Amino acid sequence: MKKAIFYSFLVILAACTTNKKIQKAQKEIDKTVVVKTGMVDKPLIVAIKSRYLLKDSSTIRIFMELDIENLNKQRVIQQLNDNFRFNWLLQPDYGIRERLGSGKIDLNEQNVLLKEGKVLLNFEIPRPKSLAKGLLLTEVFQLEDSKKSNNDLVIDFYGTRINDRFGIYTDNLIIPIFRNFINKTDSFQLKSVMNHPRELYLVRYKNYFSAAQSPMATSIRPSISSLTIEETIKVQTNTSIKLSQEGLYQIVEDTNSTSTGFGFMLVDERYPRMTRPENLVKPLIYMSTSQELKGVNENPNSKQALDKFFLAITSGNQMVSKKIIKNYYHRIEEANRLFTSYKEGWKTDKGMVYTVLGPPNKVQRSRDREVWVYAQNTNFSEILFTFNRKPNQFTENYYELVRYPEYQAYWFPFVEAWRTGNVVD
Repeated sequence: MKKAIFYSFLVILAACTTNKKIQKAQKEIDKTVVVKTGMVDKPLIVAIKSRYLLKDSSTIRIFMELDIENLNKQRVIQQLNDNFRFNWLLQPDYGIRERLGSGKIDLNEQNVLLKEGKVLLNFEIPRPKSLAKGLLLTEVFQLEDSKKSNNDLVIDFYGTRINDRFGIYTDNLIIPIFRNFINKTDSFQLKSVMNHPRELYLVRYKNYFSAAQSPMATSIRPSISSLTIEETIKVQTNTSIKLSQEGLYQIVEDTNSTSTGFGFMLVDERYPRMTRPENLVKPLIYMSTSQELKGVNENPNSKQALDKFFLAITSGNQMVSKKIIKNYYHRIEEANRLFTSYKEGWKTDKGMVYTVLGPPNKVQRSRDREVWVYAQNTNFSEILFTFNRKPNQFTENYYELVRYPEYQAYWFPFVEAWRTGNVVD
């Protein structure tokens, strides 16, 4: 019986992999059909990320990562110039429309790079002399229909934190990474725009953090246990670094002052995917009862525990189990990719909401707050989730959810949809 359960779980995972291969092959077929029939879709911007590094007393370098669909890899710059216009606007803050500077962003071979399907772009803007912080708005206009995609970036012109001046670079790229994790198979460098030599420190902490509490948990949240330093490593900028010990790291200039450093996680080579059975068990917290979770955690065989859980909630229906596994762990992977901070992305408040409800229809953002809007449909009225920014020693961009008991009316139906295989990812 144990072998049967074990093999059935392997079948489920194998089917997920096979489905991905089929979908990938189908996409290639679809691309071929598009080319042959001449029906070429226009490039479409899906997502934009941005960050900055202070270059010197007069200049700031801006870095952007753009996810653009229907882009011909052989004609990237030409297609971008033919279909879009990139502009920037600097103002004091959200809601204050005073123009401190603006300009057009020119795209050429010197500042555009295509990497793993993403367009990487960098450009420079002047640095105001008498402004502590400002808001950079990058506007991308679609020339054909005048639609506009916006990206906002708060800039600390005083460079208070070390990541205002130094970035993490991998794969010999000219642009620092945008994510907060590094795979342990990768080497990396810490660099400034002008390659200033510096001696820095990597502080490694024990990093077990709990998953997010439910949106209805309005009681006092448990305090984070004190962090335990496990190792301190002296490093040089502009020098290749490779780490082997997974965990939470912080980059600091002075080991006696960690408040202005920044952190990253060193993770296994498959992250943001999760494939180890002992790790796959943990995210079940968002779709299981406390009794079910207790049974899963008490089973020393993680593979068997997973198999039994999914077959139990689907009354032994392997097809539905495979569907839930595929969709749920894809959401977990995306949450890790998008929201990893000082802990795995799926454990964060944003990662929890994203996992259960999916991407919001709209995001309203201010300096210290984000509101995720899920549009009204036949099953529920418009749902709003408010996240307040809670800076810590590892990142300035960590957000906590404002919790309400009223979320229960929406949350449990979504969880039930997961358990019955009715969520389409």
